[in-house]
Amino acid sequence: MGRVAVSTKKRRSAALSGARIGLLRATLLFGSVAIALSLVAVPAIERRSRVMASADQPQLDTMITGSVRSSGARRQYVVSRSVLQPAGAAPCITYAGGGRSGSC
Repeated sequence: MGRVAVSTKKRRSAALSGARIGLLRATLLFGSVAIALSLVAVPAIERRSRVMASADQPQLDTMITGSVRSSGARRQYVVSRSVLQPAGAAPCITYAGGGRSGSC
């Protein structure tokens, strides 16, 4: 009876050892595939999203706008300048009544 118990124990131990090694191999395989896929897919997706974002959207005209109140005449106006304006061009001045002057 002692020999049967020892041989059964050895078989179970060998089966568990084989199962553990198989599980370790599968984990390493799937981990390697995941890493390889991320190294290839992430740059491709990033490139594609950048192209899609730039193709659908119009060019952004960033404006710097400020409001100034004159103390003597109590006139209000807004001075704005676009980054797309040529260098040296006058800023656009919009008055409270809706009038404009400058390079609007």
